Amino acid sequence: MVRALLYLPDEAAHRLAGAPVAGRTLAVRAMVAALRAGASLIAVPATLRDAAAEGALRRMPALAAAVCWLAPSAEPPDAAAGPWLLLPASSLIHVSALRGLLSPPSTAGAVLAPSAAGAAPVAVVGAALVTALWKDLAAGRPVGLELARRLGEAGALPREVTGPYCAVREPSDLARAEDALQATLGIAADSGVDRYLHRRCSRWITRLLVRTSVTPNQVSLSSLVIGLGAVWCFWHATPASALWGVIVYAIACIVDHSDGEIARLTFQESAFGANLDWTIDTIIHAGVVLGIGVTAGGPVMAGLGVLGAAGVTLSALFARYLPREIEVGRTLGGLLTHIGNRDLFYLLLLGTAALRWLAPPFVGVVTVVVAIGSQIYWIGCAARLRRLGGGPTGVGQSD
Repeated sequence: MVRALLYLPDEAAHRLAGAPVAGRTLAVRAMVAALRAGASLIAVPATLRDAAAEGALRRMPALAAAVCWLAPSAEPPDAAAGPWLLLPASSLIHVSALRGLLSPPSTAGAVLAPSAAGAAPVAVVGAALVTALWKDLAAGRPVGLELARRLGEAGALPREVTGPYCAVREPSDLARAEDALQATLGIAADSGVDRYLHRRCSRWITRLLVRTSVTPNQVSLSSLVIGLGAVWCFWHATPASALWGVIVYAIACIVDHSDGEIARLTFQESAFGANLDWTIDTIIHAGVVLGIGVTAGGPVMAGLGVLGAAGVTLSALFARYLPREIEVGRTLGGLLTHIGNRDLFYLLLLGTAALRWLAPPFVGVVTVVVAIGSQIYWIGCAARLRRLGGGPTGVGQSD
C-alpha cells in the first residue's frame, strides 16, 4: 500500500490548509482522501497540527491510526522504499481522483493531470525524491515549485482521472472548492425528481448546516417529523390538505437528502445513520400510502391501504438487502427499477390530490393501483432470488 505525505506548496498554503470548506479544513480533507484512497501511512508536518486536525483524529480512529506527525528533525525514509503519494495540503482533492491516480498501472512519476501545470502537483513519486526534499517537507516549508521542477525534469506523466480537484491559492478559491464538493453529492439511486428538485434545494440546507454542530442523524429525525406531517395531510384528506400533503412530502424529501449530504461532507457516515435514514423513508412512504387508503373511505379501501403499506415496506427491505442484480430491478427488462422510484410516487400523490379536488370517489383507484403496484417489486425480486439462489449481501446508500 502506498504512503501519503501532505506538503505545503507555497507561503500562503499554511493558512489556506486550515481554512474550512463545507465544515472541514482542506488539510483534514486531504488526510481523509488519502486514507480512503488506500494510504497505509499519512505523514503530515507538525505545523499543520491544529484543533481541526485533532478533532478529526478523535472522531475517526482509522485516521488517527494512519496519521504520523512529522517534526522538523524527523528521520528521512529509506530511499529504496516504495512510492509516496504527495498531496498539497491547501488543495481540494476528492478521493475518487486519488483512487484513479493510484489505480493500476500506477507508478512513481504519475501526476494528477489537472495539477500538473501548477506549483501544487498531486503526484506519486519515488522515495528518493521524498528523501531529497525531506528537510523542507518535514519542517513544513514550501516545496511546490521545487517539486514541480523535479517532476518536470523526470518526465512525470500526467494522468487523467475522474473526480474533482481544485487548487486553492487564495481565499477567494474556497467557494469554488465548496461548489466542486457539492457537485459530487448525488447518489446512483437518485431519480429525476431527486436530481432536478430535491438535490438543488437540499444543497442550500446542507451549505448552512455543515457550518454548525447539527449532526446528520438530527437532520434525519427532522425529516421524520416533517414526513409525518405529510402522512397527517393525507389521512382523511380534504382537497386542500391533499395538496399540502404533496408540498410537505417534498420538503421532507429535501431535508432527507440533506442528512446524507452532511454525512458525506463531514465524514460522519455510519451504518446506524444509513439504517436510520432508510427506516424513516420507509415509515413515511408506508404512512402516506396508508393515509391515501383511509382517505378513499370504507373498510375495503383502508384494508387496501394496509396492503399497500405492507408492499412498500417489503419492497424497501428487498431493495436494501438483496444482491445488487436484484436490488436495482434488472428483472422484467428493467421495469422494476422504475416501479419503486420517487418519480412514480410523486405521480401517485399528485393523482390523489387531483382526484380529491375533481372526482373524490375515484381516489380509490389510486389506492388499488398502489396496493397492487407495491407488491410487484418485492414479488419480482423474490422470484428472481429463488431462481438465482442468492441471499442478502449488505445495505444500500443513504440519501
